[in-house]
Amino acid sequence: MELIGKILAGRYEIIEKIGEGGMAYVFKARDNLLNRYVAIKVLKDEYSKDEVFVKRFRTEAQSAASLIHPNIVSVFDVGEDKGISYIVMELLESKTLKDYIQEKGALSTEITLKIAAQIASALEAAHKAHIVHRDIKPQNIILNQNLVAKVTDFGIAKVANATSATITSFGNTMGSVHYFSPEHAKGGYTDAKSDLYSLGVVMYEMATGKLPFDAESAVSVALKHIQEIPVEPKEINPSVSTALNQIIMKAMEKSTATRYQSATEMLTDISIALAKPTSGLVARPQSSIEAGDTQVIPVLSDVEDENLVPNVRTRQSSARSAAYTPPSKDVKESEDNNDSARAKAEQAAKKKKKTIIIVTICAIVIIVFGAISGYFINKIIQNGKEEEIEIPDIKGKDLEKAIQELAEKGITVEQTSAEYNSDYKEGEIISQKPEAGTLTKEKKIYVVVSKGTKMVKVTNWEGKNITSAKYDLETSLGFVIEQENVVSDTVAEGIIISQEYKDEERPYGSKIKVKVSSGDGKKQVVVQSVVGMKSSEAKEKLENDGLVVEIQYAEDDSKSNGTVLSQSYRQNEVVKEGTKIVITVNRRLINKSVTVPGIPAGTAESDIDVKVSVDGGALNSTRFTYDANNNQLTFTINGYEKFSYTVTVKGKEIITKEEPF
Repeated sequence: MELIGKILAGRYEIIEKIGEGGMAYVFKARDNLLNRYVAIKVLKDEYSKDEVFVKRFRTEAQSAASLIHPNIVSVFDVGEDKGISYIVMELLESKTLKDYIQEKGALSTEITLKIAAQIASALEAAHKAHIVHRDIKPQNIILNQNLVAKVTDFGIAKVANATSATITSFGNTMGSVHYFSPEHAKGGYTDAKSDLYSLGVVMYEMATGKLPFDAESAVSVALKHIQEIPVEPKEINPSVSTALNQIIMKAMEKSTATRYQSATEMLTDISIALAKPTSGLVARPQSSIEAGDTQVIPVLSDVEDENLVPNVRTRQSSARSAAYTPPSKDVKESEDNNDSARAKAEQAAKKKKKTIIIVTICAIVIIVFGAISGYFINKIIQNGKEEEIEIPDIKGKDLEKAIQELAEKGITVEQTSAEYNSDYKEGEIISQKPEAGTLTKEKKIYVVVSKGTKMVKVTNWEGKNITSAKYDLETSLGFVIEQENVVSDTVAEGIIISQEYKDEERPYGSKIKVKVSSGDGKKQVVVQSVVGMKSSEAKEKLENDGLVVEIQYAEDDSKSNGTVLSQSYRQNEVVKEGTKIVITVNRRLINKSVTVPGIPAGTAESDIDVKVSVDGGALNSTRFTYDANNNQLTFTINGYEKFSYTVTVKGKEIITKEEPF
């Protein structure tokens, strides 16, 4: 598909090819109407005649265009031009997350979580709009220089509540197999939780630099997603935090019931993992016997052999002592002789043993009860005696110093989170709970600590469109643009002429001054149609609009002389004030014979003078024929539009007249 240099829809000038996917090519283009650069996705030739693919292609545009989110690539326009289906999108001259992973290898826990949070936020917006992406992978995540992530390529997205047939054949299932959810790999029903599984795979790859499942064929990879449990990221990369490890494994649960149920739920855990990087998430305890389940435990007295102890988990008994060996015949006879004595002795021993057990249990119960009662009674007494303290004001203090100072007073300071703040230096306390002056018995203060001023690199936007620059500098990077409009004869309107800071780090929220061309300062004029008008009228009308009129001529026998045949700018075209417009006026040479009656009787021919002016020229004497018998004269003249003549007899003006040709 050769589109370089072509203009789509009379507006988008294709500059270069910048990417290619399974269904489409991506080109960099210039929007000549809005004077900005854009990305245009064009459906490949082999799919343009396929109604299914064309429908999927349009679905992408409809899905993405309905989403407005800082982490989703914006869609500006969609259309078709001479059989070419296209989507116009925001141009991001950056790299994909896949490129970044291949370049850096395994990413740190913090970077992994921050990028994942942006993707999850984008999915949260899409899912709330009932749109499932169905192809989340690093190749579809774009990163700028400040690691701001944008999700793109809704090529196989679907509306979550739309009725559609399920694709059951793996060969017809669209998507990227290394990032498939198990249900997607089966060709079954996919929903928002499928996107979260794919995000889990992306996080796995970010955290380890490797894919969780790989094989020689796509089918083998899909089967692994369905059947195998991935090696935990922490085993591959020990620097992976416990919390990140837990998030990834939960996102990649085979069952949708045990997976994250929403992007919002996943975002919550990511936020906790970022705030407390050294601790894990609170996990649900796992046990073979769930707390609260009904259990059958045998009564000790019902166990036939007291040397066997029941196993609560297996419900089976295990021997406490060595295996029992039957006695020999001689020994048995000897024992028979003493049966009565032994029986009495054993009975007495058993009775004594039971008594000891009962007494021991009772003693233990009394001791434990006493200890517990004593503990709580003492606690009540201590609480009653403990005095309330007034919480000191530690805002603005260095965290380490505050911890040391308050430790001497028995007060604990615990950091709950850290955030950028330009009003506080790194390590200083931004806020505290309880607030200063609060009376409390609990000697603990929870604080938020400053990470200092957030520094962000200012990208260079000189020579580029101010609209795109504002999105990057303000929306993505957090700067405040101060725009000054400057008249320029050399720089197109809306293009940045100069920028105060560029390619250097500045504090987040800083003001960036930019000078933007307002064009040459000339008023825009909408050209009116003057075709069919007389040239003089047309000239006056166009000049009143601020245009410079130039007249050229042509011959047309079907039109009268002086009629405007054409103009160099069409009706409703927009031009600058002072633009030259050429109008073509009809001009064919006409020969005309004129008769002038009423010459006084007795006038001699030598007494007569005839002067003629043609098309506004000077009056000049012309030859004529005089008929003294009829007291009239005649002359012949050539011209285009009009002429005038004056007849004098002996120096006295007889007649002056103007006529058209």
